[in-house]
Amino acid sequence: MAAEKKTDTEETPPEGKGKKSMGKLLFLVAALLLLLGGGGFGAYTFYFQKPAKTEAPDEKAAAAPRDLEKLVGTMYPLEPFLVNIDDVEETRFLKTALTLEFDSQDVQPEIEKRLAQVRDNILLLLSSKGFADVRTSDGKYILREEILERLNSILVTGQVNNVYFTEFVVQ
Repeated sequence: MAAEKKTDTEETPPEGKGKKSMGKLLFLVAALLLLLGGGGFGAYTFYFQKPAKTEAPDEKAAAAPRDLEKLVGTMYPLEPFLVNIDDVEETRFLKTALTLEFDSQDVQPEIEKRLAQVRDNILLLLSSKGFADVRTSDGKYILREEILERLNSILVTGQVNNVYFTEFVVQ
């Protein structure tokens, strides 16, 4: 009988071991499904769902012109400039047109009264530049900043916020 008991225990697998591995597998599957579901919900929420409208369309249309006035100052286009630029190898010309943006409407009358002084400052600056100074984007940004500094140094009633190149040709 002792020998028979020994063979019975060897042939039958323990019942607790199979249940433990099946429980671990079910736990892993449930955790994986929960993780995938959370990721899917997050992707849907952040990438595919349209943002909710906070204002009615009529309110946005009415508020747009006032917001635009705050964002964009008074614009004042200047007549084009045509100058010789400094280049040792050959004669080169720069033709550019500028638009000035003021911080207030009070600056425009001052610019109009001092237009000769404004144009003179810009012409002297443009003619002092070489081809290498104005051919790159960085050079144009530097030129824009220099124009801003010169104009703001002579203005009394306000300031020029930005200078926009509306035409820029070097030949």
